[in-house]
Amino acid sequence: MGYSDMNMQYPFVVRAYEDERAAMEIARTYDVAIIGNAPLEYLQQRMKKNLLTFRFCERSLKKGTWRRFIPRTRKKIQEGYIKYKDQNLYILGASSFTAADLVLCGFDLNKCLEWGYFPEVEQKNLDELFQLKRKNTVPEILYAGRLLKLKHVMDTVKAVQYLVKRSVEVHFTIIGDGESTGEIKRYIQKNHLERYITMLPFMTPQEVRTYMERADIYVFGSNFYEGWGAVVNESMNSACAVIVSHAVGSAAHLIENGVNGFIYPFADVKKLTEILNILVLDKNLREKIGRNAYKTLTQLWNSEVAAERFLMVCNAIICGEEYGTIYDEGPCRPARLFKNNWIGENNIGY
Repeated sequence: MGYSDMNMQYPFVVRAYEDERAAMEIARTYDVAIIGNAPLEYLQQRMKKNLLTFRFCERSLKKGTWRRFIPRTRKKIQEGYIKYKDQNLYILGASSFTAADLVLCGFDLNKCLEWGYFPEVEQKNLDELFQLKRKNTVPEILYAGRLLKLKHVMDTVKAVQYLVKRSVEVHFTIIGDGESTGEIKRYIQKNHLERYITMLPFMTPQEVRTYMERADIYVFGSNFYEGWGAVVNESMNSACAVIVSHAVGSAAHLIENGVNGFIYPFADVKKLTEILNILVLDKNLREKIGRNAYKTLTQLWNSEVAAERFLMVCNAIICGEEYGTIYDEGPCRPARLFKNNWIGENNIGY
């Protein structure tokens, strides 16, 4: 997909596959560690000395909370999290659902912090960016990424079709490829939507960013298998008015509904169509949402803010001070419980 291998680019990267002994020595001795998708032995070695450790993870029960009763799944969660819940282990949740899944399995909510993925944030001249978007002859909707069934791109295709039937002028660009490509192409042809929907192949991340900067609206409708969805960060950084399914892992962390984006119930094409219709017909609202989205990424949800906050939390824990009240929004805020039906429970604007 055009991404580069960064393993050789930075001097601080220790490649465990080349020097496992050096990597394990770091795990045994460093004051603080963030452990992602690494062999369990790294966690076990740190817990023997009760060293401050954070598990960086998406949700554990993507395929359904009932799976916690499957012996293999239960053992994996037990060995990787629950076994050490009373030790110096904390959670950096890279999904809105991470904490709820782990609490359901017996972990302590008070030891879970909200986290995420932090793609590069580019500083833009917002006025110039919107001048570029205003050159679109009709409002431009965008999706970029793999065309997998879990992404539910067809939902947006159908929403655009409904708008076209209402004589609403709009265009939808799809960038990517995957198992759903053929199905989407056939649907477009069968319903004579070629004028309104354009499909393009994979591009480099830089090329995709160019399309994002020109797009007015970005739609991301994935199901609960979508751990985070870094493309949401990127489209917000490009000042798009984003519309995100509530099942996407980043939705509840990044989006304040109606302020810097919109959240709709997963697979609810009718609600998606209604939101699209509002944004397509209201240029001022699109720009307002896009500006707020850009500010969210440049001022709060970015790697610089996350790194500074992470160090503050580490210092507080090491010094035995209160860490759960330092931040009330953004990275490192205390985790909230979001179950799969959270959009209904919270009635966010619907």
